[in-house]
Amino acid sequence: MRFLNVDNAFFTVLGYPMSYIELTATLLIVVYVLLITKKIVWAWPLGLINFSLFAVLFYQVRLYSDFFEQFYYIGNCFYGWWVWLSAWKKAGGEKKELEVSFATGKARFIAGAIIVGVSIVTGFTMSRIHTWLPALFTQPAAYPYIDALATITGFVAAALMAHRKIEAWLLWICVDVICIGLYYARNVKFVAVLYIFFLTLALNGLITWGKELRIKKTQH
Repeated sequence: MRFLNVDNAFFTVLGYPMSYIELTATLLIVVYVLLITKKIVWAWPLGLINFSLFAVLFYQVRLYSDFFEQFYYIGNCFYGWWVWLSAWKKAGGEKKELEVSFATGKARFIAGAIIVGVSIVTGFTMSRIHTWLPALFTQPAAYPYIDALATITGFVAAALMAHRKIEAWLLWICVDVICIGLYYARNVKFVAVLYIFFLTLALNGLITWGKELRIKKTQH
């Protein structure tokens, strides 16, 4: 489909050709992140569409770790949707939502170990995937280790987000900073600009959830 081709420009702005798929995926993910920040459960089904589009986009610009990452996010959308809906249970006629909390020390250590270890393995794999599967990946991956670091950090952040752990926002801030440079270098500049916006949302999410934690502490 021409819509899914990153070279099919919808319009050109300041000499930059904006493809249909980049524009659509970027706008949808803005809505997705806003809904997550506002704790609206319908963010998850919207994410299913959004991450499918990004999978197609990243495959075409040879960010293969990002490509595989989207399938994780698709699965995480199903999981997050289930977790959030399960948390909304009737209690005396009122609904109770999943509360913001800190991850345990053990969970933080495991998260850090996963990010470091799996990023190295993934970067190595992506740097050679074009030689192992040349029929599917006809060109070498771009920035395989940096891409892998952003991808695996995003995996961990998404898992923590589903359980509303405040550390998720700290990891998203790291991911956003990496991705701003990465996507600019791969000439998907609108997505790079988007991640500047994401960075502000992540900072806002950290502040918002932090306030909720402080309120929770004063009530106990």
